Amino acid sequence: MTRSFSPNFYFFGRWLVKQTIGRVFRPRVRGLEHLPAVGPAIICPKHQRWEDIPMIGAALPLPLHYIAKAELFRQPFVRELLGAWGGVPVDRQRPRATLSSFKKMLPLLQQGAYIVLFPEGTYVKGRVGPGKHRLIQLLLKLQGQNGLGLLPFIPVGLTYHRRMLGYEVEINIGPRLSAPDPCHAQALTTDLMGRIARLCG
Repeated sequence: MTRSFSPNFYFFGRWLVKQTIGRVFRPRVRGLEHLPAVGPAIICPKHQRWEDIPMIGAALPLPLHYIAKAELFRQPFVRELLGAWGGVPVDRQRPRATLSSFKKMLPLLQQGAYIVLFPEGTYVKGRVGPGKHRLIQLLLKLQGQNGLGLLPFIPVGLTYHRRMLGYEVEINIGPRLSAPDPCHAQALTTDLMGRIARLCG
């Protein structure tokens, strides 16, 4: 069984990131006013390298839950670590397992959680890749359940600028998007990817 989310452990991990790789990858954040003051919300960043994950966590002032591929949860220690840090496993190869994970996500959303979903689904370097709409469609299906309203999807651009000592990471947060029905998932995903491309410059 995966360990449940621990806010204290999460914030300790964020502090540790800032003291280590945060000295090489220095985030600069714009658009924090677009983040809802109260959750739930789906944070949708550009994905090009593994540092995207700690950079988003270090830059945003909120505790985050990450949708992550199930393969990362197969090692017991890593599974416990990711669970305490807010990881939510998704098995893309087994649709029924993915649906089960998303049912478990409903209580998180009802509690006002901020969920990080990389809509490209994998690393895409040098450009913005096509978004995968299936997971967004599953999230839209949760709307209306037990009082859960329209979910805001927040596009986030990440751009890495090489400097003499490390990198400056430009993180641009855009205005929220939403869709009333799962049948609009493809259009919402396309709109999100367009916004992310513009935020990446």
